[in-house]
Amino acid sequence: MSSGGMRVRVARMMGALALSAGLLAGSVGCVWGGDRKVSQQTALQENIALQRKSALTFRDEWQPNVEKIRFTREGDVPGLGASWSVNAIATIGGVDYQVIIDERFGPAWVGDEGRPPDLPAPPSRLPLTLIFSDGTSEVIK
Repeated sequence: MSSGGMRVRVARMMGALALSAGLLAGSVGCVWGGDRKVSQQTALQENIALQRKSALTFRDEWQPNVEKIRFTREGDVPGLGASWSVNAIATIGGVDYQVIIDERFGPAWVGDEGRPPDLPAPPSRLPLTLIFSDGTSEVIK
């Protein structure tokens, strides 16, 4: 076979490989893109569930006088060995307090307001308004 014929065959083979690689990459991208949308939705639902659970733990174990919790961002695990935590604004006795709610270690009070005063527990549970990081809300009685 002449060197010209060999070059044509190599060029065709390279073209076919490039086309195959492009098609494969496009197919994988579509599959991954679809999965990403589904996994983002699942992650959001899991995050909202963790926000709700952390709010109930916050009320039941740390602050029975909380009236409202507004989550200011999605929760996450900030580092190796850390537990899931979330930033929020908790309304207690009509005053807003910035707090980081961590289920394992309890709340961390941040901001100028500091920690709320120790108030006697109410005779019955107060309705608790939750405003999740995605803007949805729920009232727990």
